[in-house]
Amino acid sequence: MKKIFSLMIILLLIFQYSTIEAKSKKVSTPTVTDAPKVKINSNKPKSWQPEIKVKVLTTDSLVKLSANLPSHIINAERNYKIKNVSKNKDIVISNADNKINIDGHPIDCSEIELRPSNEADLKIMQTLINGKPYFGGMKIISVNNHLIIINIVAVEEYLRGVLPKEMSPSWNEEALKSQAVAARTFALKNRKRHQSEGYDLCNTTHCQVYNGAEALDERTDEAIIKTFGEVLYHNGKLIEAPFHTDSGGMTENAVDVWGTDYPYLRAATEIETKTQAWTVKFTLDDFSKKLAANKKNIGSVHFIKVTNLEIGKLKDDRSTSGRVKELTIIGTAGQIKVSGDFMRSIFNLKSTLFDIGITGNEVAINGFGWGHGVGLSQYGAENFAEHNYTYDKILSHYYKGTNLKRLY
Repeated sequence: MKKIFSLMIILLLIFQYSTIEAKSKKVSTPTVTDAPKVKINSNKPKSWQPEIKVKVLTTDSLVKLSANLPSHIINAERNYKIKNVSKNKDIVISNADNKINIDGHPIDCSEIELRPSNEADLKIMQTLINGKPYFGGMKIISVNNHLIIINIVAVEEYLRGVLPKEMSPSWNEEALKSQAVAARTFALKNRKRHQSEGYDLCNTTHCQVYNGAEALDERTDEAIIKTFGEVLYHNGKLIEAPFHTDSGGMTENAVDVWGTDYPYLRAATEIETKTQAWTVKFTLDDFSKKLAANKKNIGSVHFIKVTNLEIGKLKDDRSTSGRVKELTIIGTAGQIKVSGDFMRSIFNLKSTLFDIGITGNEVAINGFGWGHGVGLSQYGAENFAEHNYTYDKILSHYYKGTNLKRLY
């Protein structure tokens, strides 16, 4: 009996020891492949990035600002702090005799900036201007009794407001990534385009269409993140990276459009030709009056001379891609030679890839494509992406001999 009792005591002690040991062990960590997939956080900054100043508004009225972080206002002319601003605190800025008023109090300067108290927070700062959201801070200039409102924004956050306006977020990811790189390269190459006016870029098609943080899209955000900091170089320098809606069948040599030769902006073929067809018609009387209004008065037009359009056929009056370089217009009071760009400008044509002719009392202009035709074609990029081209291949097709590099 004593032996049985002793054995029971020993077994009980062993069981207690095993239980304590098991409780003291850590639970094993799942491997990476077992971990749940995490949705990309488009707002999370990866590293340092350049800032850019983008004009977003000109007004002769007052503006209301507020920021999501503790901030301060500085005198941008003399670089000293004017006042601190609490998180989400409304500030009213107005203009008086080309000087700035803050909440009704005059400030002895014509330029101020709203920046985060911690400068490193610029890329996560958000500012409301008259209720419209923007990433980053603001610069305000008082000039000619107007206020010019300029968004001070980190480049990657700036792109988040550009891509959804420049390319459909529903398009192929590789096309979106190619657009992200082109837009980033353009922005950094042209940072001082409006320097004399106090900012880098405007928010229109003159630079790039930019809408702040109002209409963001997850797919364009992902394209920006997956190409973070990537830009195009040629011979060690950032390239000019123009883009347009649709080439119509073949892009153009820059020298044939702007008169300046860039070795990487050469005519490039497309998968499809004669895309984005369009037609514009005028009566002969309206056509003649439009010419006269633009200092080309040759009376009543009765003949227009230009060779027939053939995509990719260089002719005396057409460029490598087939765009009109020059045409002859004959009227009752003489004749003139005008460029395709002149025609596009005064008659509001979508491109210079067109045929033109007179039938009866009507001038008909039939064309293809949309835009200047230099650099990346957005519809062309989408077409290449649908044919399994990756974004780097798309970019090398439209920007010849360039290198894709991560700048930051």
